[in-house]
Amino acid sequence: MESKNKLMVAGVVVSLLSIMLTGYGKYNGNSKTKNFVVTNVVDGDTIDIDSGTRVRLYAINSVEYPNGCLSTEAKKRMEELVLNKKVTMIEKGKDNFGRTLALIYVKDLSINKAMVAEGLAVYEGNQNPDDTNLLDIEKSNSEAKVAKRGVWSSRCSQPNPKCVIKGNFRESNNTKIYTLPNCYNYEKIIVDPTGRDKWFCSEKEAIVAGFVKSKDCPGMK
Repeated sequence: MESKNKLMVAGVVVSLLSIMLTGYGKYNGNSKTKNFVVTNVVDGDTIDIDSGTRVRLYAINSVEYPNGCLSTEAKKRMEELVLNKKVTMIEKGKDNFGRTLALIYVKDLSINKAMVAEGLAVYEGNQNPDDTNLLDIEKSNSEAKVAKRGVWSSRCSQPNPKCVIKGNFRESNNTKIYTLPNCYNYEKIIVDPTGRDKWFCSEKEAIVAGFVKSKDCPGMK
């Protein structure tokens, strides 16, 4: 009888663990999982917690506050979701500014996924192909883009169908490049609605804004 009871207890423990993993999603075993209270919301992808740590939501990027398109709405939505609430944080390392990167949950709601699903942030790219949390975020990003929600809507995308020149800010080397429709790589260029990329109506407008013509355009060397 005692052995049977032990087996029953073990079964309950396994079931509870299974439910927890289902709610929060699978994550890297090396990640640190902790609980905190959010004391401040910086913008749509950055928060402060009661330990004094600044946290950047992992694998997503929200619009630049306060001047980015829908940046005020993104911050307000983040406040609604997490401010003064207890959150579960799964740490994923540090970014270049020393901020903690993390997946954030309020009960079983993934905040990273929610912001992307509502079009108030975009998926930055799959950092870990085996992380099912990121697969869900990537899927939500695709759905928001197709549905034209938030930053993917006409409000934040190309302001004028006649303005077809793509301006890209490259943070890695701090350069501004504009690309014309007849340039070789035009179709592959993406204008990021959350960053410092822009659409221009003329080359003159792009040049005044500090952008230079792509070397992939005809006549450029």
